[in-house]
Amino acid sequence: MIPRQPIAPPKRVMLYPREDGPAAYGAATQAAMWLHERGVGVVVDQRVHARSGTNGLELPAATVGVPLDQIPSDVDLMVALGGDGTLLRASRWVADMGVPVVGVNLGDLGFLSAYGREQLVDVLRDAIEGRLNWEPRLRMGVEVRRDGELFATETAVNDVYIKHGQIPRLLRLATRVGDHELASYKADGLIVSTPLGSTAYNLAAGGPIVAPGTEVFTITPICPHSLTLRPVVVSAHDGVTVTWEGPTQGVSDGYLTADGAWKITLQLGDEIKMRAAAKPLRLVPAKASVFEVLGAKMGWSGSGLA
Repeated sequence: MIPRQPIAPPKRVMLYPREDGPAAYGAATQAAMWLHERGVGVVVDQRVHARSGTNGLELPAATVGVPLDQIPSDVDLMVALGGDGTLLRASRWVADMGVPVVGVNLGDLGFLSAYGREQLVDVLRDAIEGRLNWEPRLRMGVEVRRDGELFATETAVNDVYIKHGQIPRLLRLATRVGDHELASYKADGLIVSTPLGSTAYNLAAGGPIVAPGTEVFTITPICPHSLTLRPVVVSAHDGVTVTWEGPTQGVSDGYLTADGAWKITLQLGDEIKMRAAAKPLRLVPAKASVFEVLGAKMGWSGSGLA
């Protein structure tokens, strides 16, 4: 059983609508007005705030716009209005602050959102009446070392992948789990995902679906040269280290991406270290179990959902 923690009725809510979705702007307008009428403060990204009055977005005058890297410490709840990608982008800004995140799915699939497009008022009412709870979701701390020195750091909620760039050559990626050699992958790339991210790129690449609440990473090669190279599930606390070792001849390029939102160009010899992050994401989960969601969303038999 994953431990759940109650969320106190929020005094200040941040709304995070999908950037390019008119449906999300309409939902943000409705949510901001509903909260404002009940005395709850509303915060949005300053770029969203600047668009008020256009594209169906009409924010109350009391709505505050802030830069995403300067979110006030008194924000109690983040509400993501969009699909899974929107929820992931929202969570990147508040996870380290310990702010719970709840998603309202305005897209088609949506594994992560607790509420659907017709339940916007329901989630807001549940929030102010203290009926929301959060569960911890494992995040991944990422370090890139170049020539023995720390070059870059990031934290991922969903996944990290290493992939060839515009020149499609097989990469050679030496991979360790803890202190043990795992494999030298020859592949188009490699995905390392959290349980939350197991239903994303990992699933599309043939990796397993991993139940939430588990403390594991899944390592999945992208189009490996050998069919014997299969996805592997390992303890997140052991850590995964990947070194880009080749090809050493000819022209080749590669890059590293975290959650599809952060990207750097790699150099041969770069070492990428991934391990469990110190702070989890505080996510309001769907009321249905992950298995019921999978049954409904993917058409598996035995689902009790419509």
